[in-house]
Amino acid sequence: MFKPTTLSRRQTLALGAGSVLFLGGLPLTAFAKAGEDPAAIITAIAGDAFGLFGKLNGVSGDWSSRRSWAEDVTKARFATKVMGEKAGGVFLNEFDTIKRRTFDKLIEEVVSEFILDIFAVYEPNTTFTVDRVRPNRSNTAIIMDSTVVSSGDTYKVKWTVIEDGGKCKISDVSIFGLNLVSDFRGAIEKSFRADGQAGVIAMLQQRIKRGKRKYPG
Repeated sequence: MFKPTTLSRRQTLALGAGSVLFLGGLPLTAFAKAGEDPAAIITAIAGDAFGLFGKLNGVSGDWSSRRSWAEDVTKARFATKVMGEKAGGVFLNEFDTIKRRTFDKLIEEVVSEFILDIFAVYEPNTTFTVDRVRPNRSNTAIIMDSTVVSSGDTYKVKWTVIEDGGKCKISDVSIFGLNLVSDFRGAIEKSFRADGQAGVIAMLQQRIKRGKRKYPG
């Protein structure tokens, strides 16, 4: 385990994919009360993913264990309800109780498939680098910029971490030029205007099916 105690947030911290980073003194009281370090959470997830995906990607075509891991991580560390609320906005006011429950569950599954897709690029020589950790402008979330280098390709990934129910959770991810919550918002609005609640539910179900076709098992 790698535990620097004097590094500033402006320094570039290069970590092996299995390392864990702890940065003290982050400005959000909520995170301090939770006793968790946002950067450590992200790097721990990356390390866990490397241990599983690094040895299976390109070797096994059965994605069941990797999907199961992504589902568990999503439940434990992603604020999917918050993500759904931000993406759905005013359109969620039109959802009845049953459809809203279905919506929340499907958002969780779509996020899980998205996480699976991110770590599908992992291979044995993958490196994960923490570039910067900072509070957002309103001091209500922590933004972490990171770089993943895999198979000669470089991916910039930005993570947003909030306090949710007394626990640090990821509330947004940006990668491949795609912001997850913004992408959700656009797709939800388009689907709702076309076919109301049913259109949104169908769109989310289709995304899940597409992910399972891409990563079977």
